[in-house]
Amino acid sequence: MQRAAIVLLQKNVPFKRIDIDLSAKPDWFLAMSPTGKVPMLQVKRDGGTPVALFESMPICEYLDETQVGPRLRSDNPLIRAQQRAWIEFGTAILMDTWAFLTATDDETATTKSVAIRSKLMRLEEELGSGPYFESGRFSMVDAVFAPIFRWFDALGHVDFKNDL
Repeated sequence: MQRAAIVLLQKNVPFKRIDIDLSAKPDWFLAMSPTGKVPMLQVKRDGGTPVALFESMPICEYLDETQVGPRLRSDNPLIRAQQRAWIEFGTAILMDTWAFLTATDDETATTKSVAIRSKLMRLEEELGSGPYFESGRFSMVDAVFAPIFRWFDALGHVDFKNDL
């Protein structure tokens, strides 16, 4: 959900957010989202018929391709492929972060902490002079990593560089 909201904000597109209780998903939502996950974006086809887009990256790509504002993905096929790879890497970090935050035992927490640290160190090797992944230009990769960094407030007590 956060990735899509970030892209909408980057593109200055007004939107209405509807929160879904994921423990009691409404029938209308399940009818529109085959995965039952958020985000889900409802748009209209050319004829005005509503259609639901689901999964964050297809939604983000659609928004990038159809909305005005700076492009968040490169037009260069090689760079775009590299962006997709780093997006997958960011997704893996987000999954590790969620597993760490919801761990119910020390072994899982330690394993995920090590995985997060390793991935963050690899990411740091790739970063340029900043402030964004591609130096001075905000890209889709940044939209993917932003929710990860948001979790760092919740992880404030963990020093991934020194705790291990």
